[in-house]
Amino acid sequence: MDEVRVFYDRRGRTLTVWFGDPLRESTSEETVDEVVLMKDSAGTVIGFEKLNFSGPEPEHLRVTLETVPN
Repeated sequence: MDEVRVFYDRRGRTLTVWFGDPLRESTSEETVDEVVLMKDSAGTVIGFEKLNFSGPEPEHLRVTLETVPN
């Protein structure tokens, strides 16, 4: 997948980030830091969700993505 999907649910207080196809999610695992890792059937992490996230109040949230050169 050549895109990153970011979802902020203000009411549910979650921030969800997908860098793989969400339809391939097979299992999930919660870490001690209130982060849920979503994995495909091979165990590869394809997304994460931050629980109890509180973000800014604006209706539209800007996200910047920077890549590191190899």
